[in-house]
Amino acid sequence: MSEDQARRGRKVAAKQRNPLLPFYLGVGALLVVGIAFLVTFAIRGGFGGGVADQVNAPVGQTADGFWYKGDPDAPVTVIKYSDFQCPSCAFYYRNLGKIIERDYIETGKVHFIYHEFPLEGFQNALPAGEASRCAGEQGAYWGMHSLLMQNQDTWAPLSNARNVFSGYAGQLGINRAAFDECLSSGRHRETLLAAAQSAIAAGITGTPTFEVNGQVVNTSGLPGAIEAALRAAGQ
Repeated sequence: MSEDQARRGRKVAAKQRNPLLPFYLGVGALLVVGIAFLVTFAIRGGFGGGVADQVNAPVGQTADGFWYKGDPDAPVTVIKYSDFQCPSCAFYYRNLGKIIERDYIETGKVHFIYHEFPLEGFQNALPAGEASRCAGEQGAYWGMHSLLMQNQDTWAPLSNARNVFSGYAGQLGINRAAFDECLSSGRHRETLLAAAQSAIAAGITGTPTFEVNGQVVNTSGLPGAIEAALRAAGQ
């Protein structure tokens, strides 16, 4: 066999050993990208049981004790009267709420206040409100709020959801023993009952209901009311 034939033979043999190498490399690259996407998606709560959404805005409590997010000096103040076990409230959170957060709260246009309104007839409404308040003692009110809304279908039917709420505290990375003690103590219960009474006194008849710079609107009227309030404020 000549030297040229030997070289050609080696080349042919090499091609025969790896005819699908480019294909395998391409598939491998796609798998890496896919796994990275799935991990990121799961971390962001895309499968319904992940870590709570991050709030990219100032957070705190108002003078009367309600939790807020967004710039307190924003031109528009939105108060949301809401119950954690209310299905329509969870639907708002998962859909329109994401848009309101992105376009108005995170941009400094809206100061958003969550006014708890635990409704009678929902057995876990009050405990869920207590869970958020107890998480709030450790700076994780909005994290618990997100997990409760994301996973409402999981805990709402339970006769006792306290263990589930404790599990959420663990997901948030807060002191679980302190959270459990707070939840067992019931120290936020009277505050939540008073919040419900103040909502009734304000004429709120259902959840979710919104107050935009003093104007009461329902979910469908919220975006338009915010835009009108921004125009009135010269924004």
